[in-house]
Amino acid sequence: MGTFGTDPFSSDGAMDFLEELAEQPPDGRAAELERLFLLVRNQPDLLGREFFPDEVVAAAAIVAATLPFGRQFSERLESLAENDLAPDVRLGAPAPRLASIAREALLFVAGPWQQGWVDDTDAAEARDTIAELSRVLAGGGLDELDHIWNEATDSGADGEMPEGTPPGIEHLASLLRVYNSAMSGGLGFALEVNEPFHVRRAINALRYFGLTETASFVEEALNGESPGDAFFAPVDHGIDPIGRAFRTKAAEFPTDFGRA
Repeated sequence: MGTFGTDPFSSDGAMDFLEELAEQPPDGRAAELERLFLLVRNQPDLLGREFFPDEVVAAAAIVAATLPFGRQFSERLESLAENDLAPDVRLGAPAPRLASIAREALLFVAGPWQQGWVDDTDAAEARDTIAELSRVLAGGGLDELDHIWNEATDSGADGEMPEGTPPGIEHLASLLRVYNSAMSGGLGFALEVNEPFHVRRAINALRYFGLTETASFVEEALNGESPGDAFFAPVDHGIDPIGRAFRTKAAEFPTDFGRA
């Protein structure tokens, strides 16, 4: 059985990617990373054939290692090299121009990459890895919407919303509760661990955010009319669909999210 962990470099696929990248001359490695990120952007249907989530996560972490706030990823690469576990593929110079496209690629594979964990602790660590990489690639800071997202994630996990919570945040929390369960173990698992009223709230939230196709699919699954395995096709189509829908809605209706 292959090795697969929640660190960006803890899987066999990631380690193989480091080996392949090391075959490139040092001054050509940034271009090779860019080629991979462009492949993810321009041909996302090749996921699972020409590129794999663990490779993209590792590639994004290599870029993050060159950026402010990305020291932990640089130290991890250094440790792997010092212990002869992997070649040293750290880039010779900061690569801020790759940060944006690396983050796009990372967010595209985040869902599939996180589907492999059924243990709650591992699933949480995997989400933290993606979140940390995303923050570093975005410049290290959290904006107001990032804070709203994180608060909604916590509230969704708790299952309780404080009185007076703005409606947009309530919808986001309801959606993330079920979505994160699905990312951990599939839609069937999410339907099993969440009571039906929680799932119906998530369905309403999907419609609120304009993700009507996915809302209909989840509703059919809740009613036993469709298999849960196909959930990831509509919900993971494109780059970070829920995040984009959330930011679009927050821009259109800021008061729904407690913003002036």
